[in-house]
Parts: sequence; structure tokens; C-alpha cells
Amino acid sequence: MAELNCWPIPLLLGVALASGCALSSHQRDATARFAVASQDIGDFAAREFNHLRAATIDMNVTNVAIGGTADKSNLDEALDVDRVVARVKAARALTSYGTLLWALVSETQQEELKRASDDFVNSVRSVSGHRIRDSQLQGLGQLVQQIGALWVEARKAEAVKRIVPAVAPDVDALCDLLIADFSETSLHVGQGFDATITRLRVDADIALADPSTRYADRLVAMRGQKQAEEAGAHLHVISRQAVTTLQSLKLANAELDKAIRDDSLSVAEIQAVGMQIKSLKTALEVVTGKP
Repeated sequence: MAELNCWPIPLLLGVALASGCALSSHQRDATARFAVASQDIGDFAAREFNHLRAATIDMNVTNVAIGGTADKSNLDEALDVDRVVARVKAARALTSYGTLLWALVSETQQEELKRASDDFVNSVRSVSGHRIRDSQLQGLGQLVQQIGALWVEARKAEAVKRIVPAVAPDVDALCDLLIADFSETSLHVGQGFDATITRLRVDADIALADPSTRYADRLVAMRGQKQAEEAGAHLHVISRQAVTTLQSLKLANAELDKAIRDDSLSVAEIQAVGMQIKSLKTALEVVTGKP
């Protein structure tokens, strides 16, 4: 007891707080892995929506040039600006969530935490139909920004333990939205892109089969066939591997929620999703020819 009397009361309370509330190494690792996966898949999805819109316009321009059936007044079709902006916001919300989680389990300065918190709150708030209440979202943001110089790890841990369960339903909803969009069989972006590809293939074949088609128009039709082939390969990759990766991210989200509550639970799905993202990136490099 004589030794304990040498410690200031606030410091003793701080030690107790830090030891009682800090994340275990198992929980920190799970959170860090999920953070990276969320950032990667969010960045990927945002890039893909912009790519799919540009590719849709390019294919329809070619289709119109060969006298095909594309509507010259609706070149972007299912990927109009408003829809793409909404989807990019959803993807960015996943990225900002991953960035915030990473900031909470890594060595970060208070200013970095504030930026990550602000970006997360604004990104989630911008997503139409988000499930978390704005007041709750604001409260979580304030919780992060209140992390100061004392007992940082304990306060970061408290933020993680409150944020992960609160945001988990919205992460599930974002994953479901992106899965539907990238699927060829769902009535969303993927199927609309597939319809554009199919129409260009058919119209290019008709132009090439017509003996009266001029040489210059044949060259344009051949370019259209090349565009359709490349777009089809691209869609095949994202509709298979991207959908699988997003499904795994959704499972990993549930696993992280449980792991934050119970340190003894498995995090196999969180570990697996990182490998699936690497596989997706490799496959896209093959079909696009870009690293």
C-alpha cells in the first residue's frame, strides 16, 4: 500500500482506464485489416463507376457512328450523372470508414483524427437513406475529436467499440447496394452496362455483314467490336470477383462487430477479404493492361 500512495490518484485512474478499455492485439489486428479492406474496395468502386460511365458513352458514340440503334440523345443511359454521383458517394463512405478505423488503431496525430472523423461523418451523411441517425453520427464524430493527449489508446479503443456496432448496418447496406450494381443479373448498373455491350456487338456485326458498308465505316465497326470485347471482359471480372469480394467484406463487417464485443471470436473472414481484393486487382490489371 505504501507504494501505491506514491502514485497520483488521476494517474492511477488513467492506468485502470487504459488497461480496462484498450483493444487487444487480436482486436487491433482485425480492425486494421478491415480498415484497409474497406478503403481498398471503396476506392475501387468509386473508380469503377466513373470507368463504366465513360465506357458506356464511348460505346454508344461508336454505335451511333455506325448507324446502330443507340440513342444519340441518351449516351450515358443507366449511368447518368446523378446516379453515378450517388454511387460514388456510397463508395466514398466505405473508404472514409476504413480511413477512420485505421486512424483509430495506428499512430496518428489529433489533427489527423479530426480530419478522418470529419470526412467519415460528412461521407456517411451524404449517402441517401443512411440508417444511422444524424445525431448519433455527429456524436460518434465528436467522440473521436475529443481524443486528447492523455490515455489516447483507451479513448481510441472506446471510439472503435462504439463506432463499429453503430455503423455495421450501414456498411451492410452499402455492400448490398454495390453488389446489386456490379451484378450482371440485377436490374442495376451492371445489367445496363451489359445491355450497352450487347447492342454494340449486334450493331457492329450488322454493319460488317452489309456489303455496302464503306471501308471507313467498317473500321469504326471493328473498333466497336474491340470496345465491346474489352468491356465484356471487364464486366465479367467485376461481376464475379468484385461481387464475391463485397460479399466477403459484408461477412467481415459482421465478424468485426462480433470480435469487438468478444475478443475470443475468429476473424477468418477479415483475413480472407484482403486476399480477395488482391486477386480482384490482379484480374483487372489483366483485362485493362494497366497496373
